[in-house]
Amino acid sequence: MTDIYYADDLEPGQQIPLGSYTITEEEIVTYARQWDPVFIHTDPTAAATTPLGGVIASGLHTLAIYQRLAVPAFWSRFTGGVGRSFEIQFRRPVRPDTTLTGHLTVQEMTPRPERGDAKVTITAELADTSGETVLELTNHSVLPLRSAAAGSA
Repeated sequence: MTDIYYADDLEPGQQIPLGSYTITEEEIVTYARQWDPVFIHTDPTAAATTPLGGVIASGLHTLAIYQRLAVPAFWSRFTGGVGRSFEIQFRRPVRPDTTLTGHLTVQEMTPRPERGDAKVTITAELADTSGETVLELTNHSVLPLRSAAAGSA
């Protein structure tokens, strides 16, 4: 069993590695055909004629990869919580056969003991094989405090 975390376990400046994921052209095309059917994501021949020079991953696909990395590394370790908002910036295109590597950084944790939770702000980044940032996001969440869990036991 993975350790259970509470907002109390988080400190501003704390970094959590998310691991890596390599995306293929086949995966880019398959995902986009289902969820974002724009030719720059679905048609390698047509995409090659654009200024981008080839297929790139959908921003939604890039965000889904972030989520796939972040859940087992971080979010699934909490007993509960609610995401309040995301601010997302796509910095660079994600090309086939790119390995994306990510990390989270705790920016702020404001306890609300009267509610049994804390407002938490986390930033995250995915970088490509060359170390260039492709995705930046800020997540505002409400996570439980340990004291609230102890009081309900």
